[in-house]
Formats: sequence, structure tokens, C-alpha cells
Amino acid sequence: MHYSTLKRTILGMLLFIGAPCALLAQGKLSIDKVYSAYLRNSGAISEKGQIKGYFFLYESDKIDRHTSEYTLQLLDENLNKVKNIKFEDSKKLSLLESAYNGSSISFLFKNEDNKTLDMKIYDFDGKLRYTYSRDFDKKTDDLMKQYEALHTDEGMNKNVFDLGDQGYVSVLPMRDGKQRTYEVDYYSSQTKKQWTYVPTDDAEKYALAEYLGCTDSLIILEVLKKSRLMSQTVTSHLIGINFVTHKKQFELEQTDNDAVKILPAYVAPIEGSGNLMVIGNYYDKDENIAKDYGKGLAVYEITTTGKVVNKTLNTWAGDFARYLPTNSKGKIDEVGYLYIHKVIRTPDHKLFIVGEGYKREANAAGIALAVLARGNTALGVTKMVVTDMVMMQFDEKYKVVNATIFDKRNNTAMMSSAVDYNSQHLIAKYLKMVGAFDYEFTTGDQDNGNFSVCYRDYEHGEYKGSTFNAIRYNGKKLSTDKIELQSKASVLRVFPAKGGSVMILEYFKKDKRLDFRLEKLG
Repeated sequence: MHYSTLKRTILGMLLFIGAPCALLAQGKLSIDKVYSAYLRNSGAISEKGQIKGYFFLYESDKIDRHTSEYTLQLLDENLNKVKNIKFEDSKKLSLLESAYNGSSISFLFKNEDNKTLDMKIYDFDGKLRYTYSRDFDKKTDDLMKQYEALHTDEGMNKNVFDLGDQGYVSVLPMRDGKQRTYEVDYYSSQTKKQWTYVPTDDAEKYALAEYLGCTDSLIILEVLKKSRLMSQTVTSHLIGINFVTHKKQFELEQTDNDAVKILPAYVAPIEGSGNLMVIGNYYDKDENIAKDYGKGLAVYEITTTGKVVNKTLNTWAGDFARYLPTNSKGKIDEVGYLYIHKVIRTPDHKLFIVGEGYKREANAAGIALAVLARGNTALGVTKMVVTDMVMMQFDEKYKVVNATIFDKRNNTAMMSSAVDYNSQHLIAKYLKMVGAFDYEFTTGDQDNGNFSVCYRDYEHGEYKGSTFNAIRYNGKKLSTDKIELQSKASVLRVFPAKGGSVMILEYFKKDKRLDFRLEKLG
């Protein structure tokens, strides 16, 4: 797997250590004397889906043995410098994540000196609006270390998200003895206000929470629950937490009257209705989501109180088989199963869902080691492989009307004994978290009349090297473009940009130089 080219789509920052000196040209920017580049949570500033600029944070000076100066550099969409924001803090400061909400930028830091998690919120005049701090103990620190290890430079935002103009939310794993649960922390960007939601139900003593989205009053989570730590039975729950009451407003789960149950993967408000659209794999009510394959893809419409007002089911064996070579277990020939990355609604009410394939394959190296070690190996006899992109189209009633496979190179995403024993669908969530999929981002018009779905690939033909690819929709049909990314850079990353372009970042470790440039797609 070409991990140096893995990606994230959520907004973020760049952390550089060194003393920068910048040279600016039209659509280009070079920063010299960058002694090391730390690319955690690389990203762009966007507003209503439109790119407005970029930002990154670097250590700009060493004040004394214990204190460093940090600089937040803001760029506009043309790579012109907009603002430098400087502050001093501990040398033992590590950035966990960041997010942007249109009027401010937030950074969640871990301060080893003070043993605190610090949320700092800045406006774009360089003013520090608010600082929120909370202590962490050794048990929490263990989870933070696991979290930092998982969230490499190529990983995804997993714990900090913007809530529009309201502020920000972090969803953190927590441990209390043998129990594994979570907590939700809300940080206002409008007034000095912070609150914490901690689940109190006995059923949530062993729970894993994932942020799915928000409305103007709700934080939406998917929560996987188990009755005990080693249980193989997992249940999925869609939970809405109210901004105002700080309490759980609804919990969507299977009832005895339900014939099916859903594993939510995507949630978004439905414009003009006040309701929410929930999309995910669905299962018969007696199936185990941790082991079984599922029957198809479901689209639910629910109210903000959790009432289901509409269900549309698309089966793998029936509905999708008309457009894709799919069997009854939802596996597409040569593609495997589908992970949902993005849902796009166009002005003429078409619905596109962007999926990427993944599947379990035999691991020859793991099998050989297992034979030699008589089964005593952590490598595993199977592996997870990321495969092709799939674009699915649905009508106004959420029934599938077309699907197209876009071939790309298969990449080994995970080789571990965990692959042998865990559900492929739950492993896919882990692959998303660590950035193992090749999907990068989607850009386009504000109303999605035109859009481009972008992803990474690697070619072995006449041209050998990385490529950046786009599936483009012009309002009528799909087409493809690509950019060859052959480079001598130590690290190369691609970001969304304005008007059918992308922004390419290259870090040259030997020259201690970081280059930015804008390049047109197609």
C-alpha cells in the first residue's frame, strides 16, 4: 500500500518544524528551511463546499528549554499569504486534530506538561477567541496514545468536527476499568460555553462511537454496542444528542416489529423537509452485523426525534445485480464489498453515492509463516485489499437506477490476524479511520450541478508512478481525467482547490523545501 499517498477529506492543518522563508509566484508558493514536515490532518478551508484557502501550523521558534513559538499560516485560494497567527506554548504540545467552521479554526492539543487536553479557537484576525482545557488521567492517556498511533499523517479526522456556526464537537474514547465507552465534548465558538455528554446506560458500558453528522440542533452518532467486552454480538444504534438540552434526543435501533436493521454509514439533512437521510448496509433482523454480510443498501428518512417515516431497500441480489455483477451476499465480482464515501444530490434531484471496493484475500506470506510457526503468528492468513471505485445513481425515491465501476490498482490495506476473525464491514471502518482507502475528496459547484470525485491510483504501464484521478459529472454524464504525479519529492499530497483545479503539495526533505502549486484537472 502506498501509504505516503493516503489521504483525508476532513479539514485540517499542516505542522512544520523549522524557520520558514517563503517565495510567492502566481498560484505557487515555496517555503525554505523546513527541517521536517509533519502532515497530520492536511486540508483546506471551505465554505458551503467551495474552497476559500488553506492553513498550516509550524513551530517557528524556540523560546527556552520548555517553550516554543508556533505560527498558524493562512493562505487564500490562490496561495497568497493572508495572515500569520503566533502563540507560545509548551514544547511538549502535540496537535491531535483541528477543524474549521466558516468563521473560526479550532485546534485540539495534548499538553504533556499540564496533563490537559486544550481546545483553542481562533478567528481569522488572529485573535484567540476561547481556550477550553480539561485534565486527562493515565487511563485516558493510554487511549490518547493509541489514538495518536492510529492517526498517522495519512489518517482521518476521527474525533474533532465542526458544527457549523455553533462550534465544535469532539468524540473521544474513554476507559473505566474493563469498560470501554465514549464521551462527547461540545465547544462553542460564539460564547464561552463547553459541556460534556457521557452515556449512562448500562448497555453503553462497551460502546464505540463514530460521528456521522449534525443539524442546527443535533449531533448525530453511530454507536456500536456489546453486552460484554469479549462478546461477538454487536448492535448498531443511531443516536441524536441535542445541543440545547445536552441530552440524548433519540436513539434509533431495531425493534421486534422491524424485519431489517441498518448499519448507518452516512447521515445528512434533507433540504426543505427538516428530516434526515440515513444510508447504510441493512441486515435481516436475526443477522449479526459483526459477522454476516447484509442484504443490501438502505436509505431511511427519519425525523429529528428519531421516527422513521420512509424506508427504501435496494438488495444486492436483485436491485444492484441489474447494474453490477453482484451475488446475494453483496460481493461484486473483482470489486468485493462497498464502503460509502460520499452522497451527492444534484439540482435535478438525482442522488449519486460514491463507493470504494474492499475484500478479504488469502495472504500467501501469512500462510507460509503460519505453517512455519505452527499457527503462532500475528500476521494472519488473510488480508484486506482495497479495489475499485463505484459510482451509483438513485432516483427521487432512492431506488438504484445505474452503477458504474471505475478500475484502479488493488492495494493491500491490512495484513493482521484480526482480518481472519472480524467482520469485513467493521474492518472497513478501521480502514477508513487510518486512511487506507484511495478516495480523496469531492469538489464541484455549490449546488452539485457539476462535481468531481477524486481518488489516488498507481500505474505500471508506459508511465510508472502515482496518478491523481477524477470522475467528473457535467450535469448529464460521467467522464474521467487524471494527472500524473511523478515527482522526486519525499512526500506528495493533493488537496481540493477552486474552479476544477487541485492544489499539490510537495516536501523535499533533502532540500528542506516545501512547494505548493495549483494545477487544472483535465
